[in-house]
Amino acid sequence: MTLCGSEVLLVGDSFQTAGSLAAQLRRWGFRCRFAHTIRAARRLLRVARVDVVLSDTHLSDGSGFNLLALLTGCPITAFLCLPVETSCFWLPAVDAGKECLGLPALRPSEFSSALEEMARSLSAATPVNFPMPTKGAA
Repeated sequence: MTLCGSEVLLVGDSFQTAGSLAAQLRRWGFRCRFAHTIRAARRLLRVARVDVVLSDTHLSDGSGFNLLALLTGCPITAFLCLPVETSCFWLPAVDAGKECLGLPALRPSEFSSALEEMARSLSAATPVNFPMPTKGAA
């Protein structure tokens, strides 16, 4: 089910090895980009239009929290992954450019529902309208 066609940036080593999240994002129509470090994420954010950032909290060159300053004020939504035993919780960090730390963390099933809703919302917010020729127009 393709919904949105928006860009998502996955930051951290675990996202490339655990392909199930990227596969689900692609099914919803997101195009996935990957960065292993904060430095690589910064480079991508400078040159690519990104709608959603999903980041590990522990990165080889610092904390995922360091990305928040880059995202605040941009029309981007971001979540940070908080590992918990054999799973993870997702911490809402930035909502459409506004820092929203302090909101309750989402369990995996809640996060999945939130991402699907985000895909629907992005799809509705950015419809593609092609000009239709009218009869008799040259």
